[in-house]
Amino acid sequence: MIIEKLALHTANAVSLMPFYAEMLGLPVVSSEQGRFTVQAGWSELTFLELEQPPNEKHYYHFAFTIPENKLAEAKRWIEELVPIGTEAGQDISYSESWDSHSVYFEDPAGNILELIARHTMNNATDDSFDPKQHILCISEIGVPTGKVPSAVDQLAALGLMTYKTRNESFNPVGDDNGLMMVVETGRRWHFTDKTAECFPVRVTVQGVGELYLSENEHGLLIQNID
Repeated sequence: MIIEKLALHTANAVSLMPFYAEMLGLPVVSSEQGRFTVQAGWSELTFLELEQPPNEKHYYHFAFTIPENKLAEAKRWIEELVPIGTEAGQDISYSESWDSHSVYFEDPAGNILELIARHTMNNATDDSFDPKQHILCISEIGVPTGKVPSAVDQLAALGLMTYKTRNESFNPVGDDNGLMMVVETGRRWHFTDKTAECFPVRVTVQGVGELYLSENEHGLLIQNID
């Protein structure tokens, strides 16, 4: 599953752009009042300003794929810029079933970012880690919902199938290139103290189109807006 574009809400786009454009070094595609877009490999990441109640700060979890042999270098780079997440005294996550290593950190808006090196992918490089070249794509977006099985069924109807094993509370959909992490609302995100909450998101998937994902009393609502 190729995530071509991802659009997220933020309370203040102006204050967030320097983090992505200057600290992370992602090229700016466009910038205008209330929104900006940066290039992350083959994916575009957009933040849209939206007035939010003080008790409803929107935050998301998403991941950037990096070359499978560059996790150590990427970790050294990012921990010079921001604190990285820890869990049980560890600051690197390893998934045996996915054969991947990850580090986690947050942006100034509280979004949970992940750099993931997937060892199943043939993307190793001998070059020194450079975020402009080696942030290869957006490969995950968290999709919290109160009704995981229903959400997974809706995505399957669009041709987006379960990755690995179907689960009632945690059910990734897609493949190594890109995943929607369909998780039960209230589940704690790894390497943080934050729980998964439902906030609207737009994601453009190659071959499927632009999807607007939101939550209502019936669970996940998926609108194809192409």
